[in-house]
Amino acid sequence: MSKKWKIVGAAVTTAALATGGIVVANQAGAAQSGPAATSYRATLIEMKTVGNAGYFYTASQAEYNRARGLKFTNTGTPPGYVSTKAIRGTVAVYRLRNLKKSTYLLTLSAAERDKLSASKQWKYEGIVGRVPVAAAKDRVQVFRVSKGGTGGGWRVVRASAVNAHKKAGWRVDGPMGYVWTTR
Repeated sequence: MSKKWKIVGAAVTTAALATGGIVVANQAGAAQSGPAATSYRATLIEMKTVGNAGYFYTASQAEYNRARGLKFTNTGTPPGYVSTKAIRGTVAVYRLRNLKKSTYLLTLSAAERDKLSASKQWKYEGIVGRVPVAAAKDRVQVFRVSKGGTGGGWRVVRASAVNAHKKAGWRVDGPMGYVWTTR
């Protein structure tokens, strides 16, 4: 099956380059009832933005390559695997880009996505992937944490890393569902 991509912009604009913006986000397709979910899993890649202003996430190899071209660096600590297709028991992970500094936010909430987009301080960039909402043997729970200042922003971390982030001054924003531990 081919992947479906939504082009948010025709090219990386001067403003997008200045803020470290990426213009393409994976759009998961319609619900699937046939092949196993594992054929749709992709690594949720975590990258630091230019100047360590924040974190950027993608499940697209092409988008990862474009981000590297913008001097984003891979942290080497992916939270896990997400689905690139809508499958039963998963929800969309929305990505937004802060328009004032090079940082991104992931959310499962359409209401939060819409509120931030309406504020004119954030730009909705699309669906990064889909995550399960229920625990299972091959999944770990992830949380969104946030911290202001350089090297802060928003980050998605596994439940096992939450306490360490709290001790380092990060605030726990809440659960982000589950990610698969294997492809």
